[in-house]
Amino acid sequence: MNSLFLNFREVEFMINFHKCSLPALFIFLFAASCMIPLQTKAQTDDTLGSVVVSHSVKQNASRNAKFSPGTRVQKFDEIQQTNANNSLSDFLKNQTAIYIKEYGRGMSSYISMRGTSSSHTTIDWNGQSLAVPTMGQTDLSHIPLYFFDNMSVHTGGNSALYGNGSLSGNIQLSTTPLFRDGVSGDVTLKAGSFATLFGGGTFRYGKNEWESRTSAYISYAKNNFKFRNNTKIGFPTERLNNARYNNWGALQEVFKRFNDHSVLQFNFMYLQFDREIQPSVSNNMSPESYHSIFDRNIKVSAAYNGKRARWGYNVRASYNHDHELYESDIIAAGRVSAGGDAEYRSNKLSIRGGGSVEYIKPDVDAYEAGTDEWRGDLFALLLWNPARAFTIGGGIRGSFVTGMSIPVQPSIDVKYQILDPLRASDITDAIHGLSVRASLSKSAKIPTLNDRYWGGSNTGLKAETGVTCEVGGDYTLTHGNWNLNGFVTGYLSDVNDWIRWLPAGEIWRPANVPKVSSRGIECGTSVTRNWSGWKMHLKANYAYTHVTMKESLLANDPSIGHQMAYQPEHTVTSNLSASIKGLTATISYSYIGERTSTDIYDIMPGYSLLDLGINYKFVFLSQEWDVTGEVKNILNSSYQNIRFYAMPGINFALALQWKF
Repeated sequence: MNSLFLNFREVEFMINFHKCSLPALFIFLFAASCMIPLQTKAQTDDTLGSVVVSHSVKQNASRNAKFSPGTRVQKFDEIQQTNANNSLSDFLKNQTAIYIKEYGRGMSSYISMRGTSSSHTTIDWNGQSLAVPTMGQTDLSHIPLYFFDNMSVHTGGNSALYGNGSLSGNIQLSTTPLFRDGVSGDVTLKAGSFATLFGGGTFRYGKNEWESRTSAYISYAKNNFKFRNNTKIGFPTERLNNARYNNWGALQEVFKRFNDHSVLQFNFMYLQFDREIQPSVSNNMSPESYHSIFDRNIKVSAAYNGKRARWGYNVRASYNHDHELYESDIIAAGRVSAGGDAEYRSNKLSIRGGGSVEYIKPDVDAYEAGTDEWRGDLFALLLWNPARAFTIGGGIRGSFVTGMSIPVQPSIDVKYQILDPLRASDITDAIHGLSVRASLSKSAKIPTLNDRYWGGSNTGLKAETGVTCEVGGDYTLTHGNWNLNGFVTGYLSDVNDWIRWLPAGEIWRPANVPKVSSRGIECGTSVTRNWSGWKMHLKANYAYTHVTMKESLLANDPSIGHQMAYQPEHTVTSNLSASIKGLTATISYSYIGERTSTDIYDIMPGYSLLDLGINYKFVFLSQEWDVTGEVKNILNSSYQNIRFYAMPGINFALALQWKF
């Protein structure tokens, strides 16, 4: 089976950063895309002098989400246009009330949705997982938004929809072909405080229902900001050491659309991260404690999406190789997967079913020789509209993995439309929409490779299982130039056999904590007002999260009943923007409440951040230009997201994007 996995050294000469400049990389990737039919001149309309555009196909980033009408999905379109130089971590902090754990600016960053761990939220790109199989989680600082077009955030546990690990939610990232003849793309440049630089370029070419997209980016930061050292007497101001990063990546995609609107696609992505590990503030002046880490990821996939009358189907295959070098230790894994599904749709009923199989071959010195793992899934989903206002959804999934038993994962959802805005009789009056929803689901998470095989086989470890119940409502109002959207959700979630690493003598071992319970409330609103050429938009989100250990492996464990470490009960994000004639000004506010460190009696204070931004879109020399300026943390707050890891004070950035 080793022959199935790419030898990275065989292709390293093509993509190694030190031997391949970005222009050379573009030439290599564009040459690969030249297998598609080319034409030297784009088809144009002589009257308008513009490219003739055929209708685009917008891929659904969350194809299974519709089978869960009792939960809420946030969709973000064209995320690359306004967030091209940000990571997924930056975007989620600004646009949602989801808590993100950050070990410094541009350092490791992990999601905590509804108080769960980062491995309890699945993150996918065009259907393939972005999680590293050895650790079972995704570092959000490693996800450059510049490569993606659309995103959906599905909050709520539902493994029936998304499979292994979806105990608290799922994030779907997608790249979308435009299917228009001619050349298009962009060049993006950004510079900011602490020697932060970003450069990216995208080149699209389309002809006769073919499209090629080539993208590449590079980012760098010295990250030598000043901070107050709260571990020393007098809290002296110091400049941060050993926090530099140098990241880059490339994306190549080829799409072909057929007459029946079915689509064949090929995707290749390479990411490389060369990063110093930011020290704790107590070790900032101790060079002997400095470390660095190097990561590289290869992702290759192919898929075919077909349509036949009321039927739709999808087949796909992918290969991933994740490699991490820390000091002299290598943690790597190759992963091959294949799967498919089919869906039948009628006026009132949709049924989808399918399955997948995955083979993982790790390369980790701490594992026993010959370690490998097979995983697979079979699922069935249903959506039924017995009446115009009433929707029922549900599903079931069965999973298998080498040497373990995984429980079946069912779900059931209902939604009732009390007020339907599409049935309003007089559009000049206020138009209301009101719906209520509910969901009950069971989810499961397979232990990670590190959990199962680090330091020997941990055969007694169980899969984590969770049961989530939630109810909520959604409201919309349109009246004249006003538009309002609001939602509220309440949930209860219990996770059994939560895996934690605990000391066992001189070493640490994973163990199943019997029960962890999470309950909370999520709510938000979006208000838009148009008048006299102005557009005002307010968006706000709030989350209350109470997550505690109900049962422990330790007798008289003092942490039972207390909020779990690094889980704030209160988080808030809000954005207010005003736009006129291509000019947009935005002010953003976020609040992270009190939380404890790993010591339940060590309470970290909450903190607030205030940011300002201005964006101007204009046309110059018949080309589109986009200028963005931003000021982060304008109040110069001194704060730490994770205890003893410094975060920057006030900082600035200026970005320029040219679209052609």
